[in-house]
Amino acid sequence: MLTRMVRSLTLAAVAAGFAVSSAAQPVRVPGTKVTLAPPDGFSVARQYPGFERAEDRASIMVTELPVSAAAMARSMTAPALATKGMTLISASDPVIAGKPARLLHVRQQSPAGEVLKWILVAGDPKTTFMIVGTFTGGGPPGIGESIRLSLLTTSWGGAAAAPSPFEGLPFRMTPTATLKLARRVSNMLMFTESGTPGTPGATEALYIAGHSIGQGHIGDLRAFSETRARQTTAARGVTNFSGRTLLLEGLDAYELEADANDARSGRAMRLYQVIIPDQTGYFILQGFIRADRAAEIVPEFKALTARFRLHP
Repeated sequence: MLTRMVRSLTLAAVAAGFAVSSAAQPVRVPGTKVTLAPPDGFSVARQYPGFERAEDRASIMVTELPVSAAAMARSMTAPALATKGMTLISASDPVIAGKPARLLHVRQQSPAGEVLKWILVAGDPKTTFMIVGTFTGGGPPGIGESIRLSLLTTSWGGAAAAPSPFEGLPFRMTPTATLKLARRVSNMLMFTESGTPGTPGATEALYIAGHSIGQGHIGDLRAFSETRARQTTAARGVTNFSGRTLLLEGLDAYELEADANDARSGRAMRLYQVIIPDQTGYFILQGFIRADRAAEIVPEFKALTARFRLHP
């Protein structure tokens, strides 16, 4: 079945004049264990793990998640996708790297207009590799087919050592004695007290650091920072803001604190956030801690923020 699918996709893409070249070599996506052959004209992305063809608003983004791939695939139903603003067009079950996988084709509205996506969910009982190829209907003929074919070349793991969690990121942060690096998810670093993945609203502190995908318009930095804080999916009822301007690595930044409630448990929590605009969007640093530990932990969030460094 997979052989017929690959053959069909190859013929369709070639007929359209846009494809994964037969000479294309698999490339490991920086910062991940995933290897795939990118379509012609795609280069390594700067803002996230993956590849892009910026002039055509086309991209392939790789995310590794510490959850069962089978469970993740089962959860991506049409109703579930609809809650994220996506309409399911089709779904299939290819075999990827010798293991069952799920391949979804969806349509989604974005601020810039409608986009189409191919979403591959693969992995094993402990890790999900989600590879999302995004393109517009008005792009070059065959670009969607080339992205789908590229996703089918995915493999992962092997004998190679795990990549550095900082690989491909435009910044570095040195852990403190209290906040240790727990893991990397896409272009985001996660720090916790235990050094293992945590959950906002739980007893231990959680601090995340990453960069926006896409530029967007910042405008008034304070207003943007407060709006961005209210959009945080881990928190609800974000209010009682206090903030100040900072200078980090020569860049203007805005640091704020706010009261909030954990989105799952409803427990009172304290939100810490720093927005650092740059030429390609903005860095976002966020810390979450139970309200009764805020006085103890917020100074630790600030200490970790002070260790933020740009990396060329």
